[in-house]
Amino acid sequence: MSAALSKGREWLVIIALLSLNIVEQSASVVNATIPGMAKSFPQESLVHIELVTTIVSVFVTIFVLVSGAVVKQIGQKKTAILGLAIASVASIIPAVANQFAVVLISRAILGIGIGLANPLAISMIGVFFYGDKRARLMGWRSAIAGIGTAIMTYVAGKLLVFGWHAAYWAYLLFIPTLILFIFFVPDPEKTGALARQEAEQAKERAAAAKAGHAMKTDSVGLIIVYTLLIFLLLIFTMVFAVKLPTFFVQSHIGTATQAATTWSIVNIATVIGGFLFGPAYKLMRQYVLPISIVLGGICIFLIGKSNSVLTIQVIAAVSGIASSLSIPYIFTRVSESTTPARAPFFTSVVLVGSNLGSFLSPYGGKLLGATAQQAVVNAGISEIILALILLVAIIIMKHTGSKAQI
Repeated sequence: MSAALSKGREWLVIIALLSLNIVEQSASVVNATIPGMAKSFPQESLVHIELVTTIVSVFVTIFVLVSGAVVKQIGQKKTAILGLAIASVASIIPAVANQFAVVLISRAILGIGIGLANPLAISMIGVFFYGDKRARLMGWRSAIAGIGTAIMTYVAGKLLVFGWHAAYWAYLLFIPTLILFIFFVPDPEKTGALARQEAEQAKERAAAAKAGHAMKTDSVGLIIVYTLLIFLLLIFTMVFAVKLPTFFVQSHIGTATQAATTWSIVNIATVIGGFLFGPAYKLMRQYVLPISIVLGGICIFLIGKSNSVLTIQVIAAVSGIASSLSIPYIFTRVSESTTPARAPFFTSVVLVGSNLGSFLSPYGGKLLGATAQQAVVNAGISEIILALILLVAIIIMKHTGSKAQI
């Protein structure tokens, strides 16, 4: 920990930072309200009703980039609190609003709040924690986000029996995170945490140089590589997710419900993978990235060639574990290779790559295949090729004595 805190206080900071990742993925927890809203607002088309979900992502993408500028003005903790406060208020407005325009605007404002807070969920882990503990928490963040989102979705579903308005009260679960940030998370600028992070990074660079490779700081080229990489990974992953139900039905493997169960297995497996990332990173370091991507690609390819629900679900579990190792690696490296002052902005840029990959995945699916099976198979092949390119690059850099590190 960056400051001398009691063990109890340190765990409260960890809980606050990890729970901030739940906010990041919370837009979809009320998707089940769409049919009820369509009945309440018959004058609105279904496309407009579905904007309630997608408009959040649009504003998240915009304000993720704005977040860095806000951090420069008011600091990391205040920006996180501002984003959380906006999200907490805006998220529950649909619970009491009876005008569709108000609901839609509140969802856009929710996107603003999430966008402001989102980069801090990652960069502040790098501010307060170092080395293997930082890598472990980067893995935990995706696991906790999955668990928290599942809990919120479950609560929203239970509240749905009282009407679609009631489901939005599930967002009250944002409040504990806001309270934790206000009262327990130290202010990085005021407590000297940023200076301590710079000192730790200097130690890491010295250790890396002693081991024969340099750690470039604030490398724009490296951030571009990570942004492009996460963009491609999200396209391949979301093509697999979106095409899975159609693949089940078109190939006469099973029903759309069985496909949904398979994707649930993937999500559960990503939680396990998130907890495994810390030990995997400690053991394999940069090789975590190509190994996890090639394993995920092989799994997706095998799923596209399978015709048994049970076989697909077993492979899907392995796929979920593998895919959950690559994203934490990217954000761990962003945290390691950027100075405290620029970390929020660089994290924001990489997050935009992630959001754009998800958004453009339907177009990626069209390019990858005319049928669902072709798209899934080609998504797997594309991941394998990407992993092999990364592995070759790592080996070449090692054998040529390059001081760069992916």
